[in-house]
Amino acid sequence: MTGSILIVGASRGLGLGLVAEHLKRGFDVVATVRKPADEAPLKALPGAERLTVLQADVTSDADVARLAKAVPGPLDVVFINAGIIGPKSVVAASADELDNAMHTNVFGPIRLAHALLDQIHEKTGVLALMSSRMGSIGEASSGHSEVYRATKAAQNSLARSLWLTKAQARGVTVLSIHPGWVKTDMGGANADIDVETSVTGMADQLTANLGANAHRFIDYSGQEIAW
Repeated sequence: MTGSILIVGASRGLGLGLVAEHLKRGFDVVATVRKPADEAPLKALPGAERLTVLQADVTSDADVARLAKAVPGPLDVVFINAGIIGPKSVVAASADELDNAMHTNVFGPIRLAHALLDQIHEKTGVLALMSSRMGSIGEASSGHSEVYRATKAAQNSLARSLWLTKAQARGVTVLSIHPGWVKTDMGGANADIDVETSVTGMADQLTANLGANAHRFIDYSGQEIAW
């Protein structure tokens, strides 16, 4: 399948990999970066003649509003990939550190999702957010990275609210996707899979869920994850 996709947060790692994979598949791709210096790796990709690069910071209301106006629609897929590990301890962290983690991982992405919803094809479109298995309460067996876990659980909850209040009525599928434990700057060298494996799987899931009209919490292979 070919089509159109917006990938938010595409300067490196999984975001850059998702852009490369969708260009390879023949998509028209819009990708965002936070600053002009981050554009070079994207523009060097094969198929970059079908790529548009825009600047946006998901924590900036002004950037969110500007991006929503600039994105050419309707789009088949919007994939919001924005996140930081944040502080390890909710007790040791400062209030500013906690606020930054929540705005970057939760409120920024979800507010952007609301702003972009009308730019997604009715009945068939997909809105995906980069989640994590660490956001699952049902599967939690460790207390480490407690702030990151909390942000992803909160993102999942707000994604469900978005689907129930707005996306479902438009027939837009919402996916909360765990990319796997991936060898990136965030995942580290000891992770299970490489970027290509993760982004290939996620791209397959985006296509497979077009028109599903559901909110699903899945991994890159399509496996359902407990909330």
